[in-house]
Formats: sequence, structure tokens, C-alpha cells
Amino acid sequence: MPYKTFFKLTKEKKERIINAAVNEFSKVPYEQSMISEIIKEAKIPRGSFYQYFKDKKDLYLHVIDIIKEEKFKYLSETLKNPENLNFIDMIRTLYKDGVEFAVKNPKYVQILDVLLKNKNEFYDSLIKNSIKNAEEIYSSLIEKDKENGLIKKDIDTSTLAKLTVELTSNISIEELNLEDKEGSYNRMLDSCDKIFKIIELGVSRS
Repeated sequence: MPYKTFFKLTKEKKERIINAAVNEFSKVPYEQSMISEIIKEAKIPRGSFYQYFKDKKDLYLHVIDIIKEEKFKYLSETLKNPENLNFIDMIRTLYKDGVEFAVKNPKYVQILDVLLKNKNEFYDSLIKNSIKNAEEIYSSLIEKDKENGLIKKDIDTSTLAKLTVELTSNISIEELNLEDKEGSYNRMLDSCDKIFKIIELGVSRS
């Protein structure tokens, strides 16, 4: 958590520091990131940095909190009443929300991508729990759809939930192109629709 002195800064200065941190953390893994690069871009003395943050880890965790808050804004409406949607409709809607977030905040996605791939010291507390929560939500929807006759009873709930999380996460990473945001958006949605169609045809009773 940043020190109180950071929150007392002007909006412009806070944004300059956070933007510099986002740029650095999106380019290299946390272990390779450098405070010197962040303060150089933010145009602040090193001494000032330590008046705002305890260390690099403190800043990194604050950036992750910002990313999580921003992403939740895109997903919150869909997650308010998950019981009102079936499994396929839920993941399709959540994925579309996630794609919009990725296209509008590509550097945030790059930071999460690096964290996913490197599984560093923050992985368990920041990502693993989020993945577990997503799998639990999907599992409850799958079970509900089984009861309603929308999904075959012999489909393994846990496996389908984990598979869905893994597949949709990878599409966002592979298809994102910073030089072609609109194209990225369309390609991600198209890839996701194809996966959902395979899942739907494979598990639906028809």
C-alpha cells in the first residue's frame, strides 16, 4: 500500500508515476524491472520514490490492485446475478467483457500475461486465487445446467470449468496486437465463439 504522501500528490503526478510503472512492468518480468527506469520516466528523484512507496514490490502490488479494480468494472454487471445465465451465455458474456478490457488496456493485460507465464512470487496470491474463483463460478453454473438438462450428466464439471478458463485466457494473450486493436477485438471474439460452439455442441443435449 502506498504511503499517504503518494495520495496527497496531484492527480497528474500520480498518473505519471503509475503510467511509468505500468510501462516498465508490462515490458519485463517483475524481477527484471528497475526502479531507475520508472523514476526516469516519471521524472521524480529516487528519494521521492521512497517517500511514496516502501519499495518496488509495494508499487507493483498497487499497480496490480488498479488493474483488478479496472477489470472488475467490466465484469461486475455480468457477475451480479450469475444464476440468471446458463453456462455458455455466462462465459460468452464474460469473455466479451474481458476482450473489451484487453483492447482498451493492453499494457494491463501484458502485465498479467507476464505474471501468468512466469509464476513468480506473486502468482499464488494474485492469480491462482482468481483462477480458482473463476473455476468455482463456472462449476456452479455447469452443475445448475446439468440439473436443468442443458448439459450432459456425465460431463466432468471440474474438468470443463478448468478447460474453459485455460482456453479463454490463452486467446486473449495470443490474439492481442497493440498495432491493430480493432482487428484484435474481432479476432478474439471470433476465436472465442468457435471454442464456445465446440463446447456447446459437445455438452448440450440436442
